[in-house]
Amino acid sequence: MTPILAASTLQDRVALITGGGRGIGAATAENLARKGAHVIIASRTEPELTATVGLLNAAGLKASARVLDVADDTAVEATFEQIAADFGRLDILVNNAAILFGGAFPDMAMADWDRLMAVNLRGAVLCARQAFRLMRTRGGSIVNVSSLGGIQNTEKFPGYAAYTVSKFALTGLTEALAAEGKPCNIRVNGVAPGAVDTAMLRDAAPHLRTRTTPADVAKVIAFLCDPAESGCMTGATLAINSNL
Repeated sequence: MTPILAASTLQDRVALITGGGRGIGAATAENLARKGAHVIIASRTEPELTATVGLLNAAGLKASARVLDVADDTAVEATFEQIAADFGRLDILVNNAAILFGGAFPDMAMADWDRLMAVNLRGAVLCARQAFRLMRTRGGSIVNVSSLGGIQNTEKFPGYAAYTVSKFALTGLTEALAAEGKPCNIRVNGVAPGAVDTAMLRDAAPHLRTRTTPADVAKVIAFLCDPAESGCMTGATLAINSNL
């Protein structure tokens, strides 16, 4: 990580990034931390969390980690209770945790469908619900990471029905929660990237190549997190047409 001076726009804000051990989540954690936030990264994979937090701390940035399965209601509640105990607040939530796998729709096991929905959609709902409870007295920002596949009239690919449906639902959740959050000054927006050069994409679609990096997407997420930059926006999902 290249050291740069931290900006002050998010100084001392508390941010939780799910799926934060690698890819878009890790890039977002670095971006927000360089703007002065204390970032809490969460995922199921402890070695990735440890490595990412170590790099951020070594760069002089404020970061900590929580091992978390976002589909587990009890675990999510415990994580947010710990954040409240440690910081007394939460200013930013980035719902980035997701899984991706493909296969012909008629042959797909419903257990696989249910697990993907549990992580990609239910996990975002559980985290957003807890975030609302911490943000409703002082406001905050939630950013949901959808997909270009979750936007109407974009190209869809055979074999990814569950993923596409989960991301459409996440786009709808963004609009619904934006309405819920307005009275409390909780802004809810989304990003919808196309192909991004991540390990998840390389595993699921090794034939696909893109020049869009996690850092590119992280810049857009950071913009939506920052009330000084996007305070007038809520309910928007910004499509990122990947640079293939």
